[in-house]
Amino acid sequence: MMRYTLIAAAMMALGAGPASADKDTVRIGVLTDMSGQMSDYSGPGAVQAAKMAVADFGGKVNGKPIEIVFADHQLKPDVAISILRKWYDVGGVDAVVDLTTSAIALAARDISLERNKVVLNTGAATTALYREQCSPNSVMWSMDNYIFGHDIPKQVLLKGRKKWFLIVTDYAFGHGLQALITETVQANGATVVGAVRHPLAASDYSSFLLRAQSSGADVLAFANSQGDLAQSLKQAREFGLDKSMQLVAPANGFHTVLSLGLDLAQGMLVAEPSYWDLNDETRAFARRFRETTKKPPTGGQVLAYSAITHYLKAVSAVGGPVDGKAVVRRMKEVPVSDFAMKGTVREDGRFLYDVLVTTVKKPSQSSDPFDVYNITGSIPAADAFAPLAGSPCPLVK
Repeated sequence: MMRYTLIAAAMMALGAGPASADKDTVRIGVLTDMSGQMSDYSGPGAVQAAKMAVADFGGKVNGKPIEIVFADHQLKPDVAISILRKWYDVGGVDAVVDLTTSAIALAARDISLERNKVVLNTGAATTALYREQCSPNSVMWSMDNYIFGHDIPKQVLLKGRKKWFLIVTDYAFGHGLQALITETVQANGATVVGAVRHPLAASDYSSFLLRAQSSGADVLAFANSQGDLAQSLKQAREFGLDKSMQLVAPANGFHTVLSLGLDLAQGMLVAEPSYWDLNDETRAFARRFRETTKKPPTGGQVLAYSAITHYLKAVSAVGGPVDGKAVVRRMKEVPVSDFAMKGTVREDGRFLYDVLVTTVKKPSQSSDPFDVYNITGSIPAADAFAPLAGSPCPLVK
């Protein structure tokens, strides 16, 4: 019977140190936001997806039981690193999944490399994780800023919108997305007429929106995500900015659309790695997922399932004690294939897959509270992510 524990302290109380834990058990830690503004995207749903991945794999690998542990990093890098140290040094954790924010993922990259553990990033979006800060111990499943900063803005630029104003969350994710949107806008003959940065988890965006309104821009782009995106986009609608400006939210997602409701979100373009109502397989998974969570999985929660499944296949193939670098090498050697995700892991650790392009439905088009998207196209894997050419990743030959 599989055991799911919040922390590894109980195991230590029984006298099990990291050596015996690693020898007898393959342990995966879900390090996530359990109750904050990003918990709807990953959070408890990511833990449930991880449990389902382990159950579907059979609960064991190479004769060893597989355990899921989880903890709340509270969106704080120092808290996340403290948890990882305990997990790695005394808890026998072999791999960490989710991580949620770019700052936490970048911090986790270093300690995981030192301890030869595996990072399965399914939450953070900075491209540095497979470019400047790539690691032989890390793979990146999540959507990233290259998609948000290039592909979605291009769809808007094709409509002739020339003056852009950016509202940016003030940390690594937002900074990276701001740079990419600016690059894309300027490369297509348009102009960024202004930008403002706001703190993570801000509540009042009125001063930022007033600056945008007075800028003369015909596009208002939100270089933020999760709760920040929902709150700022909602206030922009309340201010009536959608009457004079095209609202663009490149990092919008299923959970944010649910939070906003179709009245506010209708008509917006959204890129997704997967969608619960895409086909019979995704619907079947969603039915099982909803038995516990009461709602379908987000793209990030599906990615957690996919990354763990592929990781366990690699652990099985490598055999012996779990060697982080050897497992990641194996993950790059074989195709990814599960109920939702198909693709390959590139030498820089970037998982390549076709990205769905969707449009949020009007309320009159929706037949279910979770029926929110029309699938309007896809971005081929070869185009969706930053190319290898010119990559600063030292793993790229």
